[in-house]
Amino acid sequence: MSISPFPAPLQPIAGRRFSFYPPVHNVECNEWMYRRATWSECVVVNTATGEEFSIPRNFLGEITTGNGLTVVSLHRELESRGSTLCPVRCPVIELPVAVNDVPCTPPAPERLAPVINIRLEQRPEIRVSKRVGVALVLGAVACTICADIARQVELNRPELIRWTRPYLQLSAEDSYYAAVHKLGSPRRESVAVADGGRVYRVLDYGSSRYKVVLMGTSRSDARYIGTLAPDGRIIDAVRTRRGSTSASLLRSMPPF
Repeated sequence: MSISPFPAPLQPIAGRRFSFYPPVHNVECNEWMYRRATWSECVVVNTATGEEFSIPRNFLGEITTGNGLTVVSLHRELESRGSTLCPVRCPVIELPVAVNDVPCTPPAPERLAPVINIRLEQRPEIRVSKRVGVALVLGAVACTICADIARQVELNRPELIRWTRPYLQLSAEDSYYAAVHKLGSPRRESVAVADGGRVYRVLDYGSSRYKVVLMGTSRSDARYIGTLAPDGRIIDAVRTRRGSTSASLLRSMPPF
């Protein structure tokens, strides 16, 4: 089973335009948007040319927002090399030769150095028992490393599942702005009013992902009640104070 990567440094500003500081060399327009991320790098797209570039995560610094501008600092100066942003190459600068200065060259030897015969001693053969012992030690070390990796994966499994299904971060107290802060801006939003005056607010995060549903007496005070799959299945429902879930409210939603 494939597991999504941990949150990218640029995920909080998904859907918003930003600039790099210092600007990227060989790219005229310093306006970018976050596209996606892998385990080791983030993919950004230049808004002027539409080209995608990959940038390693360890080059990304802090995100600063002010006066309507969003700036992402870089730990190194980068330049464009094909579809990847890499550190700027520092050319080697040759120092100029002073006037009337003659390059210093080592004098040629008067005669060749004597040749000395070197006899290499033969290495003693390693006994079979010693080889078996080394193999057992290496096997024990490998088993220890594998067990430690498995233990770390088991400890981090809840966090991995949390980022694989990001809607599990939401609770019954989360409003529209809290949902957007945790999940990012939706691709589409729909609003409908059901019988009894209940207002449903659906945030669509793509046909291949999920739909977050908020409900309340008005559009502004709608709170999270659950998440639907693209085919309409209920994949998450919050619990009410009486101990039941909001599945019935999700089933009674008007068509969108």
